[in-house]
Amino acid sequence: MKKIFLNFIILTLLTCCSAFANPDNKNPHEYCKKQQEIDNMLNSRLHLTEEQKKCLEENRALFRTEMQKTVKKMEFLRKEIKKTYKLTKNKIEADIKTAPLKIELVVLKQKADNIRMQNRKNFEKILDSNQKIEFEKIKQEFHEKRAQNKTKELN
Repeated sequence: MKKIFLNFIILTLLTCCSAFANPDNKNPHEYCKKQQEIDNMLNSRLHLTEEQKKCLEENRALFRTEMQKTVKKMEFLRKEIKKTYKLTKNKIEADIKTAPLKIELVVLKQKADNIRMQNRKNFEKILDSNQKIEFEKIKQEFHEKRAQNKTKELN
């Protein structure tokens, strides 16, 4: 009986610890792996110099901090909208209450898009003419691959 009880407590502790360790059930290293793959591909195809890599890291750090602020605000607004819909019984009343939040959310999405575009422009400023040509090829390949994936999803 003591062994069963002890095993039950250990199992409970392990499941609780794992739930608190990763509450969103997201792989924290997935983004890092994807970013590392992109970095390796860009380094191999664009032949970036050490100075360019350093400038790229600085730009990426600034981009990341700006995006994190914007994304946190967007997540907060989405939670507020969901909470309002849950607490309000009448859908029309909830729509009226959440309208300003939805407008603010659209503005934040546009801000995030502007931050992304500025990041890409800053990246392209770093490149020389040959690297820009190769980067345009990479973008074209990416767009083609994306279009193929969308057609697969539709079929």
